[in-house]
Amino acid sequence: MTGKPPLLEIRNLRKYFEQNSNIVDMLLRREPNQVQAVDDVSLTLEENESIAVIGESGCGKTTLLLTLIGLHDITDGEIVYKGKSISEFDKPDWKRYRRNVQVVFQDPFNSLDPKMTIEETLQEPLKIHGIKNREKRVRDVLEHVELNPPEKYLHKKPRNLSGGEKQRVSIARGLILEPDIILADEPVSMLDVSTQAAVLKKMKELIEDFGVSMIYISHDLSTVSYISDTVNVMYLGRIVETAPTEQILADPKHPYTEELVSAVPIPDPSHDRQRTQMSGAPRDPVNLDEGCRFRDRCPAVIPPDDIEISQEAYREIIEFRELLQRDEVAFERVMNTIDKSYPDDRKMAKAIREDYFTHDLTGENGAVLNEALIAFANEKQDVAVKRLQERFKSICETTPPTVEDENGWCVACHHYDQNVADLQVEQPKTAQSD
Repeated sequence: MTGKPPLLEIRNLRKYFEQNSNIVDMLLRREPNQVQAVDDVSLTLEENESIAVIGESGCGKTTLLLTLIGLHDITDGEIVYKGKSISEFDKPDWKRYRRNVQVVFQDPFNSLDPKMTIEETLQEPLKIHGIKNREKRVRDVLEHVELNPPEKYLHKKPRNLSGGEKQRVSIARGLILEPDIILADEPVSMLDVSTQAAVLKKMKELIEDFGVSMIYISHDLSTVSYISDTVNVMYLGRIVETAPTEQILADPKHPYTEELVSAVPIPDPSHDRQRTQMSGAPRDPVNLDEGCRFRDRCPAVIPPDDIEISQEAYREIIEFRELLQRDEVAFERVMNTIDKSYPDDRKMAKAIREDYFTHDLTGENGAVLNEALIAFANEKQDVAVKRLQERFKSICETTPPTVEDENGWCVACHHYDQNVADLQVEQPKTAQSD
């Protein structure tokens, strides 16, 4: 043990944005809504290591990257580079940091200045940092990214290059300062599949040749195995699972990771496997409450111990109650479907039930739902929410702790007992009675 600090540490990082207020909010002096883009994220990057952050669009990956390079202010938490917090950086520190932390952007078609030649593009960072011997460095880095011979590309402009060649120039621009860290923001997502494989293979070789570390950001789990030693799965601003790449692809633990792995294409038309059960999209990351943020899409949300209910019926209950809490039930639309000549609360409750529920509930479960719907039909929304909470509240509505085993496999999910080191999963209820 040398006692040397990690190359980069992210400690409980939060980045929130204030949503623009309208004139009514300003007059009533309401607090602005908070967009919780990155929420309590902790990562560690060692020297010569490549880690991935994966998740759907909108989960906070790019905001995390832009915060790491200082383009967004930190709301809370800390970023530590070689043992020193960036909050303590002076101007020379920031210049060194930005030289040693380089970005390869997602879009090679727009990240290169169309007015500059490739030589000018690659020489620009060398000029900014006062580095000499520029011509040789430019030719060497073009050879490294396999744009040969360099003389063929030096005087070309981006419009004269293919998508793969443009991305290789972007990679060359990131490497030319010989940084410690490359932040790669979905660097192959806009390339065709054959070009993706070639670029990813070259990036992996360059990581090894240059001794650089990388944080690779992607929504595509199938590309991660080319690049990264460790995968961090991100959902709505939080890391929900962290594990070595091969292990997480072979045996994912978190329900969200399981669904991502199940969606990875398999190049075998005869292969038969269960389709992903995940539907919908992540919720709007505004003023998110406590709890597991995947619970509204999770195929294994946990009901209370003392009730028997199918998973499908239970998810409908939870989703409807959250719509009630957010005041998003389409009451007027439902009311237009009933005979207004003889309106009564039971008729309205039945209409709402038929519109929002496809699975029948019997016994106490059905009685409680009916009570809640009648209360809502009588404009007692708070009573309806309270009644559903009393009967159906899930442990998934509390924020799960992160469980870590002895090998460093981390999962934030209530299906895992905090006291079991091997992450033994508790099977969800499968009772057929509703």
